[in-house]
Amino acid sequence: MPKHTQFRIVAVTLAFALSGCASAPRTEGGGYTESSVDVRDRAPASVAIPKTADYAMEHESARAKADYHFALGEAYALEGNPARALEEYRMVLVHDPDSVQVRLRLAAEYVKQNMVAEAVAQVKAAVEKSPEHVEARMMLGGLYSALRMFDSAEEQYKQVIKKDPNHYDALMFVAALYAEQRRFEEAGKRFESLAKAEGNANAHLAWYYLGRVRLEGNKMDKGGKAEAALLKAISLKPGFHDSVLALAQLYEESSRRGKAIELLHAHQAKHGPASTLAESLAQYYLQDEKFPEALEQLKIVEASDSEDLGVRIKIAYTLIQTKSYKEAILRLEELISKMPTADKLRFYLGAVYEEVKDYRAAIPHFLKIPTGSSYYVESRVHAAYLHKLIGDVDKAVKTIEAAIEESPEHEQFYALYASLLDDQGSHKKSLSMLKSAVEKFPKNAQLRFYLGSVFDKLGDKKATLEWMRRVIELDQDHVQALNYLAYTLAEEERDLPEAEELAKRAVSLKGDDGYIVDTLGWVYFKQGKFEQAVKTLEQAHQLQPDEAIIADHLGDAYYRFRMPERAKRVYEKAVSLAEREILRRREAGQSGVEVGVSPERIRAKILIVDRQIEELARESERRPASR
Repeated sequence: MPKHTQFRIVAVTLAFALSGCASAPRTEGGGYTESSVDVRDRAPASVAIPKTADYAMEHESARAKADYHFALGEAYALEGNPARALEEYRMVLVHDPDSVQVRLRLAAEYVKQNMVAEAVAQVKAAVEKSPEHVEARMMLGGLYSALRMFDSAEEQYKQVIKKDPNHYDALMFVAALYAEQRRFEEAGKRFESLAKAEGNANAHLAWYYLGRVRLEGNKMDKGGKAEAALLKAISLKPGFHDSVLALAQLYEESSRRGKAIELLHAHQAKHGPASTLAESLAQYYLQDEKFPEALEQLKIVEASDSEDLGVRIKIAYTLIQTKSYKEAILRLEELISKMPTADKLRFYLGAVYEEVKDYRAAIPHFLKIPTGSSYYVESRVHAAYLHKLIGDVDKAVKTIEAAIEESPEHEQFYALYASLLDDQGSHKKSLSMLKSAVEKFPKNAQLRFYLGSVFDKLGDKKATLEWMRRVIELDQDHVQALNYLAYTLAEEERDLPEAEELAKRAVSLKGDDGYIVDTLGWVYFKQGKFEQAVKTLEQAHQLQPDEAIIADHLGDAYYRFRMPERAKRVYEKAVSLAEREILRRREAGQSGVEVGVSPERIRAKILIVDRQIEELARESERRPASR
């Protein structure tokens, strides 16, 4: 899981100086007040009720103008128009240059725009006009610490402490500055003192930071001092989840991952639901592939911020993992409407549509993924393949041809192109393409393999054997080439001992593939090792019971081993399987593609087997009865 925020107390407690977001819980009397946002008494001093009528008459115009521009500034700030807000606040200063509060408000808007130098200038001016103004000094200290001007920041906080020795915020921030400078011993002493101080309403924060300091100063937390401090922080304020997250991180880093998950889960159940805890729990569950549990936590995070696109993407991903495809599609469609150029989301959406077999919906999403995307190659391969699945092989070929034209450097395209041309029966076109592809990618074994198989389809057995051997030279464990070469040698009835060795190597690499086991059985058959052939081909038929040619081979082995009844049954099954395959290809528009075995040829074998059965019956009749 992502680690809890790295130990930078200044970043945690004083981030308001750069972000304008809440950085720490407030206490009564102004603890951790964000000077950059929560400026008290926002109206300038001159807007207050005048002390006398004469004063009012004298200053009415300036006061009205200041009041007017300040109100506009506030309105623009609330509307999210910082440029106009800045303009109006600056106009307030034109009419009331002595207003400390307006300068602080102006500084806060500068901070939101990351104009830190301008913010510092305004707060310094406020401090110069009112050296005793605590809030101005606290804000200036925050800005300096955010700029890593630690000495200057400390000076501002010390001025506050000089005026109020029990100003816990300033005391806390000084300790934070020491921690930021890795002065852990000094920081620890100060945090511990603050944690134990009577009247400190934010003692839980002091214990939390003490735990972080102890952990940072002693990564292994020998003696458990960091753990003890964090547990104390949790006991004082269970709703302050940073302490829980820090303790979970401590457990994880000390090889107690299970305890970290247990802590987060128990706290979520008792004090949740909390989005911060949910986010960490979701990461743990995702890593452990506990997708339903992760989904539950991610939805808690989403409920706290429905505009968090990152969380919504994770939810969509998790829905895919839980096979909740319908909901995943709805979420992905919604996300893509907001981020139409998000190629990763488009790829996921296409993949989900493919998973639910809505191929026509999947294809457009795959085709919209641009050339420069890391998903481009896979998307075009998927699109072409899906065109083939819906029976439009021509469109599949055009899709992959366009991909090759756009990005000819991707080897994967050529292998699929060869396969699609094979489906079309365009063997000569495939041969020409593969020859140039092999020259372009001389180390690609798969392209060599396809080239060898095309030579086979064109009847050039010599070239087939040559290219299959070239594949194996490049990749000794190329199962397809080992199997193809062994089968071709068996069909040619040449070099059968070599064929047996090749087939055995292929089986050792992929013994769960019925086609590969079939090749070894067929090699045995060609060598006249019928008993071994029967045993091996039976195994192949069990692995691939719906393949006609394997059933046909098994029938041949039964027949030669003088088991005609078994041969007839398996031949009849082979006829049924071959006819089914012919029908399937016709429906898919592939009627011109050669089928592995002809039903007519198998029926001719059945007639021969019938004669063998009759002969065996006659022999049985002539045989004298046993005595």
